[in-house]
Amino acid sequence: MVTFQVISLIALCLILIYSTGLIVHSLKSLVRLSKLGAYGITAFVLAISTSLPELIVSIVASIEGNTSLVLGNIIGSNIADLSLVVGGASIFGGSLAVSGTILKRDIYLTGVAGLLPIFLIADGTLSRPDGIVLLVIYLILVSTFLRSHHQSLAKNAMSVSPLRRLLSMVINGNGRSTLGKFILGISLLLISSHLIVKISSALAISTGLSTLFIGLFIVAVGTSLPELAFEIKAVASGQTKMALGDLLGSVVANSTLILGIASIIRPLTLTERGLIPYGTAIGAFTVMYITFILFIRSKKKLEWWEGTILVIAYIAFIFIEYQGSGI
Repeated sequence: MVTFQVISLIALCLILIYSTGLIVHSLKSLVRLSKLGAYGITAFVLAISTSLPELIVSIVASIEGNTSLVLGNIIGSNIADLSLVVGGASIFGGSLAVSGTILKRDIYLTGVAGLLPIFLIADGTLSRPDGIVLLVIYLILVSTFLRSHHQSLAKNAMSVSPLRRLLSMVINGNGRSTLGKFILGISLLLISSHLIVKISSALAISTGLSTLFIGLFIVAVGTSLPELAFEIKAVASGQTKMALGDLLGSVVANSTLILGIASIIRPLTLTERGLIPYGTAIGAFTVMYITFILFIRSKKKLEWWEGTILVIAYIAFIFIEYQGSGI
């Protein structure tokens, strides 16, 4: 039963990525057909396309009142982005060069955005007003400091991007309209997200692991695969600035936009233990973030061996979290 549930979760995460590819591909076609250009709502969705899996899973989990899975998915995705994803990209590419506003400003904004929800939920609830605060902060960031990254990602999304090639190579079937692809993508996204939430809860019961643990690792890694694919492809094509822009943008979107929407739909309420179950994960995010900054500020690049350290640190985090999960 447990093996079947794990395989089902992995398969559903792949369907989640496939449906994201369908949506991205159809939106690009709709933009071209309507001649709306690369800016506006459609381009915005394209720019945050790698965060769509986290968004939909978090919305569904919020609707169903699964606070642990929402927070586990977001915190786990942020940790994976700053260790597994960026580490894997640097190993694959040999190094990641960092310069400009990313080094001077954006990495610090990312840390603030990543930790802000922790302070807002410290009273036991991430309320609807808290969610509105997070959304306002996100809108301010993307319209000012992170605007150039979003524009760059949107322009890239409108071209033949690495993400499109990876996620859409099996999409181009004959006889399906653009609108049909979009509807199919949305349907698959919603259905797979709903099943991921359900199976995650069942897996937690079957294994004795907490829903938080399932969200931190299995679901978070699954929903972070688009970021990993984008990072590796961007690095391979020499677009390291775009790769880091997407990475930082994903952490910001996860912590503000996604948690903001989830808490507005249904306030996220902690148990009587408060933030204690999340202590290791919060500490891991902080350590990964500080380590990442120290690495890139020392030589203005992330070397492959530093990326290896980040990946090893992520594996260590899994082990520590597992040991503390009560198994």
